[in-house]
Amino acid sequence: MRPFNVMVPVLVVAGALFLLFPSHHSKPVTAKSLANTSVDGAVGQHFLLTSALKRRFEYWLSAQGELEPRQLAQRLAQSLRSAGWSEADIQQALAAFAHYQQYRRALAGVTKPKAFSATELKAAWAERDAVRRQFYSEAEIARLWGQDAALEDFTLRRLEMQALGLSEQALLGWQQDALAKAPPALQRAYGPSLQLAELNADPDASRDQLAAQYGGAAADRLLQAKAAQQAWRNKVAAYKAQLTELAGESQAVRAKALAQYQASHFSAEERKRLEVWLRQQLQ
Repeated sequence: MRPFNVMVPVLVVAGALFLLFPSHHSKPVTAKSLANTSVDGAVGQHFLLTSALKRRFEYWLSAQGELEPRQLAQRLAQSLRSAGWSEADIQQALAAFAHYQQYRRALAGVTKPKAFSATELKAAWAERDAVRRQFYSEAEIARLWGQDAALEDFTLRRLEMQALGLSEQALLGWQQDALAKAPPALQRAYGPSLQLAELNADPDASRDQLAAQYGGAAADRLLQAKAAQQAWRNKVAAYKAQLTELAGESQAVRAKALAQYQASHFSAEERKRLEVWLRQQLQ
C-alpha cells in the first residue's frame, strides 16, 4: 500500500463520484449515539491531513452500525461544508476518509496484546507502526499521530516501572516526578489520572482529610471522580467479558452483538469514551 499522498489521484475519484450525486444536499440521517455531541478540534478551511481532521474522521466512524458508509461520508462532507471548505477540498477529504478506513481495516490483522504489559504493548505498537507506514508517509504519520508519542512513551515507562514490583507509593512518586518533567500536553492528558492515583494511594482518607489537603470543593470532586472511575471500570470489565464470549463468532455476528450491547449498557457519551478506550488498546 502506497502512502496517501501518492494515492490521492486514485482515491479522489471516490470523492468525485460522491459529489456528483445531488443527495449530499438532502437532510442528513441522524446517529443517536452522536446526539448532543460535537467533534473536537478545528480543521481550518482548506484540506490538510492533520490530527484534527483525523479526529473528525473518527467522530463520524464512531457512528458505524447506525449510519451506512455512504451516510458517514455525507455527514463528514456536510460538516466540512459548514466549516467553509470548498468542494474541491471536500473531495480530497473524502478520498482521505476512504484511505483512513482502509488503514483501520488493515489494523484488524495486527496481533492484539494478551496482557497489558510493556513488552506486548511495545510489540503490538511496532506492528501497528509498520501498518501505518504502508498507508502513510513519515511526514503524514508525524502530523496524524505525532502528538501521541509522548503519551505512548509515558505509558510504556509506567508499565515497565509497575513490572519492577514497586510499592504503590513508590510508583506514585515516580509518576509525579516524571509528569512534572513532561510536556504540557501530556500533563493535561494524564494529570486527572494522577490525581485519582494520589487519592487511591490513601483509599481510607476521609472527606475531611481530603478537604484539608485539597480544599472542600476539590475533595468533593475527588470522591465523585473515584466513584465514577470505579463504576466505569466495572462497565469496561463487563464489556471485556462480552468480547471474550464472542471471540469465536464471525466478525458480522460479533459486530452486531457488540453494537447491541453498547446501546443497552452505555450512554451516548460513554460509547464515545469506550471508542477511545478501544482505540488506545492498539491504534
